[in-house]
Amino acid sequence: MRLILLAVILHLAHAEISQLPSYFKVCSRFDPNFNECGLKSGREIIPYLVKGERLFNSPPLDPLEIKEIKLSHGQGRGQLNLTMRDVKLLGLKDAYLQNYSHDFNTSHTTFLLTVPQIKVLSTYNASGHILMLPIEGTGNMNITLVDTKCKIRYHFSSQKINGVDHLLLSAAKVHLDPKRMYIHLDNLFNGDKRFGDEMNELLNKHWKEVFYEITPHIAASFLEMFIGLGNTISKKIPYDLLVPEKLC
Repeated sequence: MRLILLAVILHLAHAEISQLPSYFKVCSRFDPNFNECGLKSGREIIPYLVKGERLFNSPPLDPLEIKEIKLSHGQGRGQLNLTMRDVKLLGLKDAYLQNYSHDFNTSHTTFLLTVPQIKVLSTYNASGHILMLPIEGTGNMNITLVDTKCKIRYHFSSQKINGVDHLLLSAAKVHLDPKRMYIHLDNLFNGDKRFGDEMNELLNKHWKEVFYEITPHIAASFLEMFIGLGNTISKKIPYDLLVPEKLC
């Protein structure tokens, strides 16, 4: 009986849907104004997807959680080793879709989102150098990005699943452009308050350099998760249902 129940659950988890939710407005792939239609539709869909959607087996995206992110780059006085655990990303519920471009000829899609505040919380373990200065510590980490433009570009392809075409995502890139970043690391230098405060002050004073040194790796980890979640949804929606030839 348990095996039968498990088989039913697995089947439902991977089964295609035949009807989209009412808020999911589709656009004909032959619509000459497809991008304008997609932009309007995306603005309506995103708030629902951020909350999570049982129909697609997609979890809530705010907060978005990753168990561990490891960063190690540079060498000598430029080497930095950073491990972040129990990472949470907050703020996506306030994301606004600024622009949308979908090119069927080159098989690429580009999103431009603006997010008022992105907050990344985690525990951390750091050693090595940052801004050419030694850094060492273990504790809590808080990174906050203010008024951030997020440009996401990915490749898509049509693949058959059980004989039915689906649109799957791959080869994604993300570029973040915040107006400001704030960062705070607890318990630096074995809890030495003076050195810890001085280091945090330097990190915030030179936030642009710190941003380009560490956040691309964090963003790439979350982007990989987004692609996985996107494909979880895409595998449940047939291509002809997602972007039909014509609207009924």
